[in-house]
Amino acid sequence: MKLKLNLKKIIAAVIVLAVIGGAGWYFWGNREAGAEEYMTAKVERGDIRNSVFATGTLQAVTTVQVGSQVSGVISALYADFNTNVKKGQVVAQLDPSILQAQVASSRANVEQARANLADAQARLIGAKATVQNQKAGVSGANANLSALKAQLDDAESLLKRQESLAKGGIIPERDLESARTAFRSAEARYKQAAAQLDQAQNSEQSSSTAGIAQAEAAVKQAQAQVKQTEAAVKLSEVNLSNTTITSPINGVVVSRNVDVGQTVAASLSAPTLFTIANDLTQMQVIANIDQADIGAINQNNTVSFTVDAYTGRKFEGTIKEIRLSPQNVQNVITYNVVINVQNPDLKLMPGMTTNLTFGVAERKAALRLPNAALRFTPKDMTPDKIREIMRSQRGGQGGQGGQGGQGQDQQAQAGGGNASQPRAEGQAGGQGQGQRPQGAGGGGQRGGGEGRGAGASTAPVEGQWRLVWVQGPDKKPQPRRVKLGITDGTATEVMDGNLQEGDLVIVGQKIAGAASTTSTRPPGFGGGMGGPGGGGPGGGGRRN
Repeated sequence: MKLKLNLKKIIAAVIVLAVIGGAGWYFWGNREAGAEEYMTAKVERGDIRNSVFATGTLQAVTTVQVGSQVSGVISALYADFNTNVKKGQVVAQLDPSILQAQVASSRANVEQARANLADAQARLIGAKATVQNQKAGVSGANANLSALKAQLDDAESLLKRQESLAKGGIIPERDLESARTAFRSAEARYKQAAAQLDQAQNSEQSSSTAGIAQAEAAVKQAQAQVKQTEAAVKLSEVNLSNTTITSPINGVVVSRNVDVGQTVAASLSAPTLFTIANDLTQMQVIANIDQADIGAINQNNTVSFTVDAYTGRKFEGTIKEIRLSPQNVQNVITYNVVINVQNPDLKLMPGMTTNLTFGVAERKAALRLPNAALRFTPKDMTPDKIREIMRSQRGGQGGQGGQGGQGQDQQAQAGGGNASQPRAEGQAGGQGQGQRPQGAGGGGQRGGGEGRGAGASTAPVEGQWRLVWVQGPDKKPQPRRVKLGITDGTATEVMDGNLQEGDLVIVGQKIAGAASTTSTRPPGFGGGMGGPGGGGPGGGGRRN
């Protein structure tokens, strides 16, 4: 009986404990499930550096590829890898026997051409002598014709006188006939001399125009042949001299591509025998900068880089030039930036891959905000609530921001408020730019370097106004409006706003029973609210 009584008491106690435990689990479990814990980070001062990262290849400032202009067999090498050479120093020798034979053949051709020239000149002299003889014959025939002309005139005068005397019966008929015969004989001799003169003149003309011209042409042809063969001799001598390979610069041999006994064939291009770097204490890095980053690069930027060969060591360089020629690699446009590098200890070698860091901007002892705080928004925040907070904290800080959306039908998605009502100057902040017309989508450009609107990217932009949250005395999030400066990808500079050093900004929200997470913006608020002149709550305009 007593045992039954104790058993009943035990069962009753277990039931009471179970009820109390269930009630406790229900009460405290629900309370813990609803409790929210915020992850925070302190706003501190420190250095921030905005950098552009790229890769590049080390190379000597001047690199010369030494080749061969003639074909042949390598008979000797006088330089090897890492050999220091001087300008004009012999580094290789090709077998010259074939080219020496070509030089001898070319010189023999010159002698033959000169002999042909002497023969042509002799023929020209003979042709000119013949012409002179013919001219002398013409002169003699002309003189003979003149003498016969005088005899003809005398015979004609005698004939006329004898005819006059014969008519008067003074002389006999026989004397008249003798005078006539003498006249006819003189006339025949005169005509014969005139024909001979014509023949001599024709012969002279034909010899002077044909013979001399032909002989002169032969002389000119022989002279041209002499010059041609002399040029062939010079070419053969140059080719022979090219069998001796010399260094064109002072430097060090970076690579040797041939061995003794190897045949090199110079056809359309000269084969490369050596690669010589001028001075490895002065080097260059050719960096490929993406077109998205090239606008931030100028010759005032600081440049540092590392190479895999020396882990933990930083090297410095200076920007020499930014080349305008674009490089298109798989539809990615990059630009080459040439960086001068001092290499006094010769640690750096040609061909090394460098990891470059370009210092675009730097702030000392800046007020720094973790970038995670820019991505946080309390889970109960809606776009309308965020717009109201931005308006209340923006106050009357001048200027006109663009209105979001594209008309009244899209104003809710863009967060632009009432698109049919132009925003008055002074409501949106910035540098007053008048009013936007109805339906001005996207917010347009902003004055005073204001930030993007609610629909913008989460990436911080210099001059942008954004909303961050701090944990208030009641442990609830309180908004703070800040103007951003430069960022290093982890922290962002706070240029203006109601955030102080030491404030704890919320970077995430942990809910009991769920994994820790950094909450995201509500739909349409990927980049935080726009600031004054920042396109309004739905602006999305671009930085000036």
